[in-house]
Amino acid sequence: MNRLPLAQVTLCAVDCETPALSAMALLQAQQAVAFGRVMLFTRGWLPTVVLPNLEVVDVEPLDGAAAVADFVARRLHAYVSSSHVMLTRWDAGVLDAAAWSDEFLVPDYLAAPARPTDAPGLPGLSLRSRRWLRAGADPRLQDPRLDDVLMGAGHRTFLEEVHGVHFAPPALSRRFAAVDGQVEAGCFGFVGAAYLPAQLGEDETLELVQRLPRSFGARPDAAALAATLQSLGMPAAWQALQRLQGVAVASAG
Repeated sequence: MNRLPLAQVTLCAVDCETPALSAMALLQAQQAVAFGRVMLFTRGWLPTVVLPNLEVVDVEPLDGAAAVADFVARRLHAYVSSSHVMLTRWDAGVLDAAAWSDEFLVPDYLAAPARPTDAPGLPGLSLRSRRWLRAGADPRLQDPRLDDVLMGAGHRTFLEEVHGVHFAPPALSRRFAAVDGQVEAGCFGFVGAAYLPAQLGEDETLELVQRLPRSFGARPDAAALAATLQSLGMPAAWQALQRLQGVAVASAG
C-alpha cells in the first residue's frame, strides 16, 4: 500500500499514564502515513519489543492533562525540527489518509473540534507549525501553566501580532477530524474510542480494551465504545469492556 508522504510532519504523543496504548496508536497511524518522525514522550516506560520507527523519549513526570498541555505549549519545540507536528493520543488517529489536504498545513494551529468530554486545553488531534511551538516558549506568556485554550483565547491577539500565528477556521477543523463516533465523509482524522474497532480489527481491539485504565470504564466514551463493539460483532472485546465498566461502577460506589 502506498502511504501518504508527510516527511515535513512529526507525529507525537505525550502520555505518562497509558504509554503502551499511545504506542499502539502511533504504530497504527504509520500504516497509512509516512511521517518524517514519530515520537512518544513518556516517563519510565520502554516497549518490550522493537517498535519500528518509533522514538521513545523519557521526560519528567507529567501529572495530568494540565501538565501535558503545558509541556506541549512551552517545551515540545525543543525536541522537533520539522515544519509541523501532529499531536495525537491513544484514542485518536488517521481515519482516511486519502482525505489529507495540504490546506491543513497553511494555518499554524489546526485542531479537531472540541468535545465536552475532553480535558480543557489539549485537543485529541491537532496539527501545529513550528512557528506555533516556538511562540508558546515566549517568556512573556507568564501563565503558571499554558494550554491551547489560553493561547487561542487569552493570548490570541499577542500571538497573531507578535509571532504572526494564524488559527484555522472551524470549517477546516471539521474537515481535519471527525469526533464522537460520527462517520464523516472526507475527514482525515478522528477523535474518540468508538472509531478504534473499525481501525484495529477484532484481535487488536481486544488487546486494547484489556490495556485500558480502570478509570476509562466510567467515561462517556466507554458507552460509545461498547455500542460499537456490539454493532461490529466483537463479543470478546465487549465482554472485557463490560467487566471494566463494572469495576468502575463498583469503585464509584
